[in-house]
Amino acid sequence: MNGYVPNYIEDIKRRLTIVDIIAPKVPLKKSGRNYKGVCPFHNEKSGSFFVFPETESYYCFGCHETGDCFTFLMKTEGQDFSEVLEQLASRAGVVLPEKTRKDKDSDEGSGRKQEKERMLEMNLAATTYFSHLLLNSKEGQVARDYLQKRGISQQTIELFGLGYALESWEALHNHLSGKGRFSSPELAAAGLIGERENGGGYYDRFRGRVIYPIRNRQGEIIAFGGRVLENAPKDAPKYLNSPQTLLFDKSSTLYGLDLAKDAIRRSDRAVIVEGYMDVIIAHQYGFANVVAPLGTALNEKHVAVLKKLTKRIVLALDADSAGEMATLRGIEVAKSAFDNKVVPVPTARGLIRFEQQVDAEIKVASLPKGKDPDEFIREGGGRWRDLIDRALPTVDYYFAAVKASLDLNSARGKSEAVERLVPAIVEVRDRIEREHYIQQLARLTRTEDSVIRAEVNRAARAEVVKPRPMTRLEDDLTVSEPEPTPLNIGSWTELGFEEFLLAFMLRYPDGFSVKGADGTTVAAEDFVRSENRLTFEKLQEIETRGGQFSDLQEEGQLPPELMGHLATLQAYIQAEPELTDVYSVEEAMSFQLNRVREQNLRRLYEQGSLTLEDEAEQDGTEEGAEAQIELWELVSGVAARLKVYYPKPSPIFKDSRTR
Repeated sequence: MNGYVPNYIEDIKRRLTIVDIIAPKVPLKKSGRNYKGVCPFHNEKSGSFFVFPETESYYCFGCHETGDCFTFLMKTEGQDFSEVLEQLASRAGVVLPEKTRKDKDSDEGSGRKQEKERMLEMNLAATTYFSHLLLNSKEGQVARDYLQKRGISQQTIELFGLGYALESWEALHNHLSGKGRFSSPELAAAGLIGERENGGGYYDRFRGRVIYPIRNRQGEIIAFGGRVLENAPKDAPKYLNSPQTLLFDKSSTLYGLDLAKDAIRRSDRAVIVEGYMDVIIAHQYGFANVVAPLGTALNEKHVAVLKKLTKRIVLALDADSAGEMATLRGIEVAKSAFDNKVVPVPTARGLIRFEQQVDAEIKVASLPKGKDPDEFIREGGGRWRDLIDRALPTVDYYFAAVKASLDLNSARGKSEAVERLVPAIVEVRDRIEREHYIQQLARLTRTEDSVIRAEVNRAARAEVVKPRPMTRLEDDLTVSEPEPTPLNIGSWTELGFEEFLLAFMLRYPDGFSVKGADGTTVAAEDFVRSENRLTFEKLQEIETRGGQFSDLQEEGQLPPELMGHLATLQAYIQAEPELTDVYSVEEAMSFQLNRVREQNLRRLYEQGSLTLEDEAEQDGTEEGAEAQIELWELVSGVAARLKVYYPKPSPIFKDSRTR
């Protein structure tokens, strides 16, 4: 790509084929020059997911997911760019630059990597010890009885690595420090033992408890949780977790995520419950997309982890008053942690208003009073499945909570109901659904619906991200397609189409509001290459909050591996004269956006057409020919919706229709 991308990223893409990366996760079969399989991003029976080796990209004709090898692993593994880069570099034998390694080492501090590895060894040894005590010791009978009473099977005990800690002040300490394996300061740093306040030695942190190993997303044991048993002292806390360590941050860790991540991705839904047992029982009964925070309220860090896997969240917290409060907090946390997007909303006068919407689906599963998720699941897995499938949209849950907590016969109660529910109604994107809730609130408060509608419209106007000109709806939908003239702009043309677009936007932030031929502004989906998409998403985030693009230089704004990419783009920007000397920003930006989309769709069309022709030549049956026609129509349909020119079909398709 003319040197604009850091060499090590390009080296990885040259040494590893996208087919080799995707095939272990998606069974692929040869389809002409390309490959196809069942899409991993949405539920389908027929394969509409295509992998194109020539361009090292993939595309699904069903859900329109697209990207490269980096994008694929980021979406399927829930990893960030840096993690995928390191994984693929190791696999490809590419040595990352010293700068990248230095940045990473400075972040962790000297020797921290070795210290973390040592802690992982200690935690694994402790897990083996706790497990042995649970399964084989006489003292562990009390824990075995407890787990049997809770309905935990032997297979589940082994899957989650459950264990037992002796009612002893130094059993674990003596076991792990024996023969000089681990020192006392090391064990204390890992949170396995504590130092006595008087300085007179150490004590086991977990005593007389069922032990739940806590794993990170990769399945490494980073901490432990412990639950008291019937013989515990009365003042002992019911649950105890490891303290904060180099490995463990309770506020960003979700219990069961290592076992749930694939199921969350497959089902495109994460179910959040409250406790260890809720997660364990759910997995035992086959509901593997369930996770839980660790003794703390759901927060933005938890949601940040989940949103890499799905945009659909169901809260299934306990049905007591504390659970209801946690649910309300969880809804707000989830909405604030997910990204916002600006959507056009047509008004009654034929105008368009742009509103901010949460780019996620957040629902609430209302459990029967007095029931925890694990109790409810054990009564019958089918009931749990129905409960999750019928989970309420957050607006309906808010309505139920308001009705239960306010006196709606009083003026103050009605006013507070409107105050609480109007912001929730504003977030409803569909106009019909929004009108439904407006009328529902009017009935609830016995108020004219016109009054409620006015409040909703007022609140919606306040939620507009930034002022945008109001345009006639019919004007927005009428697309003129003048014949474009190539821009003569010097060395800008040395960049690829996607990179040119990014460089353009770095120099002219107004480009975010410019529309392409299909009437839409530039979006992340316009960038197939992951390094371009990630950089654009950061630019969009900064632009939405009204910041400066120079903020990208701040530490942490971009993965360090992408800073070289940004520097390359900025070098082109600084070296070139103002484009607006010849073209307006709107003209130049619109042209380049159309050019990117035309390139992407033409590539998609040509690759798809070649695949179909190869398959049609191999399969001369009427059924096979009709299948090829159907797939070709999907290809051409995508192009048509984006109003991008695409060639007429090959004669082979015309022949196929008459077979």
